[in-house]
Amino acid sequence: MYSRLLGQRMFNAPLVRLSENQTMAGGRVYTYYFTVESSVPIMKSGHSIELSSVCNHPEMTGDTGRVFDQTFAKTMRSMWVQFAKTGNPSLDATVSPDGKVRKWPPYDLKDRMVMVLDEFNIHPEKEAAQKIVDRDRTYFLTKYYGI
Repeated sequence: MYSRLLGQRMFNAPLVRLSENQTMAGGRVYTYYFTVESSVPIMKSGHSIELSSVCNHPEMTGDTGRVFDQTFAKTMRSMWVQFAKTGNPSLDATVSPDGKVRKWPPYDLKDRMVMVLDEFNIHPEKEAAQKIVDRDRTYFLTKYYGI
């Protein structure tokens, strides 16, 4: 329970607040929610756990405890590269490692879509469906501290 509160206060709520603020300021924001869990008992889906895959260093298993699925890792890298090249991380079938179209919708204040980076199911979904932020118990804290 404490770990969930800490994750909400330190990462999830500020991430959503940042996405909202950038959107309100006229920016285009692509928000993701990484759900893959480490095999290290206490780590779960900890902060920066995705970096070994994004940076193509699967041997760095200190945080992950295991090597993530390589097609998943290649797809994440392709999305990061696509974003760097075009400003949009969406992938069409020609550049997607598994040949699947990956449409990453920008975050907006109406639908609040995030890309769920699940090891075997990368897909866009509403932030509320993933329960990324506990709006009743922790979101208000973003008024009192920054990222």
